[in-house]
Amino acid sequence: MAFKPSRDRSDLRLPSIEMQTINVVGAGFSGLTTAYFLTKCGFKVRIFEKTDRAGGLIHTIRSAHGLVETAANGLLNSARLEAMCTDIGVPLLPTRRDGRKRFIFRGRPRQLSLTTSDMTTLAFRLATHAISFHPRQFETITDWGQRVIGSGATNYLLAPALGGIYAGDPKRLSASLIFGRAALPDHLKTNRPARGKVRGTVAPPNGMQQLIDGLCVYLKDAGVEFLFNYEARLEPNEPAIVCLSARAAAEFLADAVPELSQALRGIEMLSLATVTCFYPAEAARLKGFGCLFPRDQGFRSRGVLFNDCIFDGRGPAHSETWIFGGALDPDVVNLGDDELAQLIASEREKFYGKHDEVLDLRITRWPNALPHYSIELERILTVLPAPPSNIALVGNYLGQIGLAKILERAAFVANQFALKFGNSLAA
Repeated sequence: MAFKPSRDRSDLRLPSIEMQTINVVGAGFSGLTTAYFLTKCGFKVRIFEKTDRAGGLIHTIRSAHGLVETAANGLLNSARLEAMCTDIGVPLLPTRRDGRKRFIFRGRPRQLSLTTSDMTTLAFRLATHAISFHPRQFETITDWGQRVIGSGATNYLLAPALGGIYAGDPKRLSASLIFGRAALPDHLKTNRPARGKVRGTVAPPNGMQQLIDGLCVYLKDAGVEFLFNYEARLEPNEPAIVCLSARAAAEFLADAVPELSQALRGIEMLSLATVTCFYPAEAARLKGFGCLFPRDQGFRSRGVLFNDCIFDGRGPAHSETWIFGGALDPDVVNLGDDELAQLIASEREKFYGKHDEVLDLRITRWPNALPHYSIELERILTVLPAPPSNIALVGNYLGQIGLAKILERAAFVANQFALKFGNSLAA
């Protein structure tokens, strides 16, 4: 693999890399965890990152009022995550007891958002076993929900819950992809997460940046070489694992694997905006993980997280993160800072029935951040061309979304490279 500094387009070449050195392209969560598992397999690793920092979307900002997460505030726990974090010396906090409640807005925030009629319909359908619960190929979440659990449970439970995770349009989201039933090719296989000692969402005490920093320190101590502000270019037969977004991977692979690159270019990406707001402690009127907003309830926000209720150490102020954008509202990311602040003030007053003065707010915009897990993506992935044997892909667009599943994919790919290139997986 040859590389050029991103600011210097000269024909700089690095020395040739031995076969047992694996090149990881991208230093986000995907790249760092892939590098970690490669080192556990005995490989030498080089990580190439076109920006000046590791972590990708993940970054934690410490303000006077509390922590601000620019992306995920935690990740689902698993046995593999626990083992890795123990190995790299990063502790994990469980979700607080107060943070286990989840709400859906239907006239008001409710833990149970279904009516008696909705519950009756759902119970009858679950009891009769007359309907196949398995999603059909290219069946949307809305169609699956209407067929299996009824319209009420679909509109006020399933759609908002999945919309909060995938930011997609329920009328286009793929039921097969989301429920792990899609007929994907062998080269997209991954591991199934094994249950950890602690269930649910976890996070490091000092925020997600602590996990990124812990991985970086471990990898550097293990001899992994980081090259920042470099753009990678593939050379024939050199082993590489591409840990980029779908669009960045498509661009990276354009010359070497044009058919695969063209397929990846067809993946629709969704834009998001998150706003973390701090209020006086007494403004915390609802204790829980957060609240999701069905589309007919008059909110532009997809949902709100109650950060200081989820994990310890997120204060001292009361902290909320309001989430906007996705497939149903792509233009919201173009709003100015003042417009977003006014929108939150209006929606928050509608939500609580009272106005609170904001102490501080931090806005993060992520254009083209998430793949749309639509039936169009299902069609692309079911026939996605396999890369050459010396190349593998790790990312959130390959049929598994969320950091916990990316972690499993990283471990799986590292093990496959160990089998291909002769290293045995470390115990």
